[in-house]
This record gives sequence, C-alpha cells and structure tokens, in this order.
Amino acid sequence: MPDTPKPSRLFAFVAKRPRLILALALLLSVCSVIYTKKNMEFLTGRDDLMAKNAPFQMDYQAYRREFGDQEEIVAVIESDDAEKSTRAADALYQRLNRETGLFRDVFYPGGLPFFRKNGLLFMPLEDIRRLRHTLTMAAPVLKDLAASPSVQTLFTSLTGQIDGYLASGDPAALESLTFMLATLDKGFKAFDGKGSGMSMDAFLKGGGDGTPSALESAGKQQVITMRPVKDETSFVASEKPIKAARAALAELVKRPEFKGVTAGLTGVPVLEYEEMATSQRDIEIATILSLSLTVILLLFAFRGLLNVISAMVSLIVGICLSFGFATAAVGHLNILSMVFAIMLIGLGIEYGIQVVLRYQEELKNGASGPAAIETGLRANIRSIIMAAATVALAFATFAFTDFKGIAELGIIAAGGVVICVITTFTVLPSMLILLERFRKPNTEVPKDQAPAGLAEKPFFRALFTNPRTVVGATLLLALVCLYPTLTMHFDYNLMNLQAKGLQSVEYAYKLMRSKENSGYFAVVTAKDRAEAKQLTERLEKLPSVDHVVSLPALVPDDQQAKLAELAALRQVLAEVKPVPYEENLRVMELPRVFEGFRDRVGKLKTALEAKKAPEAKPVGAFLTTLDGFFAKLEKEKDKNALGMLREFQGGMFAELPVKLTMMKESLEASPVVEADVPTELKQRFVGKSGQLLLQVAPKKEVFEHEPLQEFVTQVKGIVPHATGEPIMVYESLTIMRDAYLRAFAYAFLGIAVILLINFKSVRFAAMGALPLAVGLLFMVGGMRLAGVSFNSANIIVLPLILGVGIDSAIYIINRYRQGNETPAQVATRSAGIGVFLNALTILFSFGALMVAHHQGVFSIGAVMSLGMAASVAVFLAFLPALLSLWGKRQG
Repeated sequence: MPDTPKPSRLFAFVAKRPRLILALALLLSVCSVIYTKKNMEFLTGRDDLMAKNAPFQMDYQAYRREFGDQEEIVAVIESDDAEKSTRAADALYQRLNRETGLFRDVFYPGGLPFFRKNGLLFMPLEDIRRLRHTLTMAAPVLKDLAASPSVQTLFTSLTGQIDGYLASGDPAALESLTFMLATLDKGFKAFDGKGSGMSMDAFLKGGGDGTPSALESAGKQQVITMRPVKDETSFVASEKPIKAARAALAELVKRPEFKGVTAGLTGVPVLEYEEMATSQRDIEIATILSLSLTVILLLFAFRGLLNVISAMVSLIVGICLSFGFATAAVGHLNILSMVFAIMLIGLGIEYGIQVVLRYQEELKNGASGPAAIETGLRANIRSIIMAAATVALAFATFAFTDFKGIAELGIIAAGGVVICVITTFTVLPSMLILLERFRKPNTEVPKDQAPAGLAEKPFFRALFTNPRTVVGATLLLALVCLYPTLTMHFDYNLMNLQAKGLQSVEYAYKLMRSKENSGYFAVVTAKDRAEAKQLTERLEKLPSVDHVVSLPALVPDDQQAKLAELAALRQVLAEVKPVPYEENLRVMELPRVFEGFRDRVGKLKTALEAKKAPEAKPVGAFLTTLDGFFAKLEKEKDKNALGMLREFQGGMFAELPVKLTMMKESLEASPVVEADVPTELKQRFVGKSGQLLLQVAPKKEVFEHEPLQEFVTQVKGIVPHATGEPIMVYESLTIMRDAYLRAFAYAFLGIAVILLINFKSVRFAAMGALPLAVGLLFMVGGMRLAGVSFNSANIIVLPLILGVGIDSAIYIINRYRQGNETPAQVATRSAGIGVFLNALTILFSFGALMVAHHQGVFSIGAVMSLGMAASVAVFLAFLPALLSLWGKRQG
C-alpha cells in the first residue's frame, strides 16, 4: 500500500517551527485549565444523568411541582430499649432545630403529640388484645414493682403469688405465674453479670412468649427526616446539611445517658453525597496512580527518558485541552463522565507509543533522527487516524442514546480522542525534534537482540508456526465462553456500587426491612379522598405492596374496638402507680428472700408434677435456670456478687417507672378524625392544588432487580403515572442499559464500515472483526469466573472495548499489508509491541481504578482490565494465525 505525500508535508510543517508549536500548545493548555477551573460544573444527582423529557422524568417533575422537593436526609436512631430510643430521638430533634439555614424542615413523627397520645390506635387490633392479655397477667407483680422497684419486691411478690395459687389452685393465677416465670427464665439465662438481660418491654408490650410483638419492636427504631437547604454552587448541594446532621448524631451517641444507642444517616441526598465523595477521591488517586504506572511503563518500553518526556508532554497537553473542550461543549461533568480523564491517559498515549516505537526502530536500523521521526509519523498516520476514528466513533455513538449522562460522556471523550491525535501529530514530533540534540549517538545493536529476532525465540516460534492449532483452540475456548455470555445478568442494585461498609447503605437496608419506616416507596397521587381510598384498596391487594400511607390512612380503623380494649387496659393498670427508682438492695434481707422464692418455686413444680400439668415443664426449666443464677452469685460472693446484683436490679428496674408512666399515658387515646391530624403531618400528603399523596411501600427489598421489577410493574399497572425512587431507579437503569447496548450495536456497525473503508477488503475487515468478537467473549467469561456482573457503571466498557480493541487490528493488519513481513514478524516488531504496550497502558489506566473503594468505579477497572487482557491475547496470537492462514496479500 503506497504512502501518500501528506505525512511528509505534515512533518515539514512541524520541523520548521517546533518551538512555536510547543509554546502555543502549552499556552493553550494553561488557558484551558484556567477556563475549566472557572466554568466547569459538577452534577451530582442521578436525575442529572437522564433526559428531562423522558416520560418517567416528566411524571417525577409533575410530582415535584405539586408537592415540592421531597428528597430527605434520614436519621435513624436505634436501641433495644424503646424508651431510650425515644429520648435520644427527642434530644436529636431539639439539637437539629437549633441549626439555622440548613434545613427547610425537620420532621419527627414519633415526637408528635398526635402519635404519642394515639399511637396504639394505629396498631393492629390483635396486637392490642395481646397487650391487654399480657398486662393482665403481669398486673399483680407490676403493681408491687411500681410501688417499690427492686429485686426484693420482684421475688417477694412472686413468692406471694405462688403461695396464693398453691392455696387456691386458680387457673388464671397459674397462667399469670407461668408467664412471669417464663419471662424471668429468659432474663436469667441472658444475665452476664453486667446487665439484667431481661427486657421489661416483654412485660409491658406483649412479648412475653419470646416473639417480639409489633408494639414491642416499634419504638426501638426512631426516624427523623430533614429536607436540606441545597446550595447549588456547592460540589454536592446538600453537603453542609449532611455534615451538620452527622455531627449532631456523633454528639448524641457519645452522651452517657444514651449508651447502647446506635444511629446513622441515609436517604437519597446522603447516598449521592457519599457516592460522589468516594468516587471523586478514588478517581483522583487512580489518576495519579495511572500516570505513574504509565510513566514507569514508558521508561521500560522506550529505555530512555527523553522519549518518555516527549510522549507524556503530548499526553498532558491533550488532556488539558480536552478538559477545555469538555467545558465549552458540555459545561459540566457527571458521575459517569468524571472518568474520561482516566480514559484519555490510556487511550491518548497509544498513538504516541506507535510513533515513538517506529521512530526507535528506524534509529536502530541506522536512520538519522529527523528521518526516523518522519518515518514514525508517515508510517503510522493512516493507522492512527483510522484507529482513533474507531474509538471516537465508539464514543460518539453514546450521543445517539436517550441517556443524557452517557451522551455527554460520548461527546466529551470523542472530542478528547481527536485532540490527543492532533497533539500526537504536532506536540510529540515537536518534542522529539527539540530533544534530538540531547540524544546519545546510536550504537550498533547485536542481531540477536534486534526486535526482528523475537519471533525466533522458542515460545513465539511454537506459537506462530502452528496457526491452525491456535485458531482451533481459540475458537473452541470462545464457544465455551458463549454460555456465560448468554446468561450474564445486569445488576440493578445501586447499593452494590457504593463503597463497602458505608453507614448510609447499612441504614438504607434497615429502613427497607422496617415496615414502620420503609423510606423507599412509590408515589401515587389522587384528586380527592374517595379516589385515594379506592387506590389504596387496589394497591394494597397487590402481592408486592406491603401498605399504603396517605391522609385517609392517618385516621385509624377499628377505633371503637381498639378504644374499648384500651379502656379495659386502663382498668387493669389503675392500681399500678409508679414511684421514682431508688437503688436500695437491702443486702441483709436478700438471702432470706432468695431462699423463700427458691423454696416456693420448688413446691410449685412438685405440685404441678403431681397433677401432671403441662405447666410443670416450663416451671422446672425455670428452677434449673434459677439455680444457675444463684450459683453465679455464690461463686462471686467474696468478689463481685453485690455489683452483679446492683447491675441486675438497675438494668431491670431503673427505667421501669418511666416505662410504666409512658405506657399509662399511651392508653389515654381518644377517637381520631381527620381534623385531628397535625398540620405538619397533613401538609406532607396534600399538594399545592389539593391533590393527595399516596406512599406505596414495597413488601420485599426492592434494591434487587426481580422484586423491583415486580413492584414497579404491578404499581404502574394500577397507576401508569406512578413515580418515586424505586420507579426512577428502575426506569433510568433500564434506559441506561438499553442505551449502552444500542451504543454497542451502533459502534459495531460503524467500526465495520471503518474497517471496510480502511482495508478495502471484506476478508481483511472480517479478520479484524473476528478477534474483537472473540476477545469480548473471553472478557465476559473472565467476568463470570471473577464473579463480576455488568452494572450501571461498568457497562460503559462494552462499546468502549470495541473501539479500543479494533485499534490493534488496524495497526497489525495495516503493517502486515504495507510490507513483506510475516504475521509473526509484525506481531513481534514495533506494531505488535506497540499493540502490547497500548494494551498495558490502557490496562494500567483503567486497572488503577481497582484501588477504588467505590464498587462501581472498581468494577469499571476490573472489566476493562479483563477486556484488555483478552484483547491483547487474541490480537497478538489469534490474529497473526488468521493472517497466516487467510491473509494472502493482493499483488
């Protein structure tokens, strides 16, 4: 294939004015960096990745126009003690309300008098009946403990009840005793010398049978939501409110009165903030690492500092100018397009590698410096232009997708590739020319060290002299990789992209699993109360829906029956009058109290066994546990027995007066009508035009694809314009996945056209495309072996690997067709070595992403590394074998 005169004219232009070209390039680079710093913006929201005219985006925008920005920072406060969780949440709520200018509102539903007074009416009727039954059984002991909360009172009261039963044989008394002893049995077994191990909530809230009731569990988790005041000029709009909320939480959990309370932040703003902060930090580290590895690789490959300086100056100028182009063309970066600088390190240097390697080859063959530089340009200009065209095309196809984030990345990266090619043809030769006078005179290279001799080494000779074996083995392995390719799935779970161990992810899952506080729901609107009730009934019948929260739902159902139960409970607890707790063990009395209690339990067991009553078994089990408890005390009698008893009593009874008081107050509920719903609660469910909001909570964890798809499909089947976070995630990820696959198809067709134009031969175009397809199969097979799935971050690699991979085919086939070298010689001289080094630079630049804590960024590096490893293997082994068998040159 004859060379055209254009490269010579290009070299002549550069050779006459290298200083001017370099000075202009550096000046433009500095201006570009300054322009970028002043004008580049960063979009941190996932909504920014999607086109605003997408139907689901329009539904979401309509919802926001009606109800405002509903994105909330969520603080979750947890403790095994519901009252302690409540007090901690009260303190945090007061602390957050002292912050000014950071939150549009702070909402704490558990702190509203409306719920504190009427909260039991929102519990299922069966739970209230269970509560009444439990408190009825515990009432005699609670009456005594309320008047004098101590270990002595507990054991003395139970001793008296056992005496009463042994005298009367009353079945109701036996039921009460069995319940109390079974509950004590669990507490004594859990006693570790530091705490009672027994929850008084089991007495008070219906968990005495060992299965926590909804009422017992409800108050242990408190949720406070904050709507942040967003600073749109900040890198992350909600950063200041998030930091303030986090500081308040940290301060709260350190307070001694809240020992045992755990707390954390989550919510969409927090997840997005941590994703951006983590990925930005990871990309900064990866960029430094990538540049360092690239320099080390070039030092090793070029065996000289001057060529490395030339290539790196050309690359850095290209990257700086690319940032300026990105700022001018798009004006901002998003969480996807942030990685384009990393891409350009690997992609931009490959063109310089081809030029420098050919330049060095010509020097070793005896050419002068200027002549070697000219040959390096002339021999590679066609291949570089065609290779860059394939990569730019692969990126440009992103612009034809419906996914805004991908389209912007495509525009930025395609422009960056073109800029890097321009700097390769201008800045690189200028640097080589200017540094030429600093080079040492070329020395003769022994023939056994010449690049051409590489093909004669045993490994390469065995590889290249058996092309049929190589082709057969490669195609067989490709067939094996077909199954994992066809069964590869797309991971929709955005939580799997976050850094491992993030608090926001942990608490997002906790909220998802909490039926009381889902925090991750679909949104439906109704024009009036009748429609809201009708939609609620239909939605709650769906298998994937747990419950629906709306304004009508804030008026409890079955109020008459529930109020009757609460009235009966008030009668049960009428004689329970708590007094403040005082630590008074009365140590001298304890042995007698313990001995008397142990004696009565033994008598009760004997009496029940004589009657062959089923209650004999649990009473006997408690007696065994009680003996173990007393044995622990006896063992510590000369050391810490008093301390153990103090801890036991304090853990059980120190909070009992407060718990009893709050329990009695909660029984004072009165009939609720819609007018009783507080304004701050009501306004969350009524829009600007009077529309009513319905929050539809999923039954399953909808972070995963199958339950998410089921939930979204079923809800939208009832209400086609439903929106909310689950629907936004599902729709956007589906569009993004399809956009990448469409871009992949576009890129493949475009690359096929470029190959036909470049090679002017269907046969050579096919030989260039076949290794690419095989490399992709190997990549997916490697992903399956490594346990890596495609996700919303790493799927970017699919169309990209097409453009990057096909470069190798263009360099090798063009070099093969330009001269008389064998395929083995092409693969082991500058073209093949250049392909190998190109692959290593890209592998290093993307592989550097594997230091990332952000799992999405990590997966980009992992998948691209697998792709490049597969590509270099097939293009340096499989392609030469194909050329040996079917690559006959045209005369």
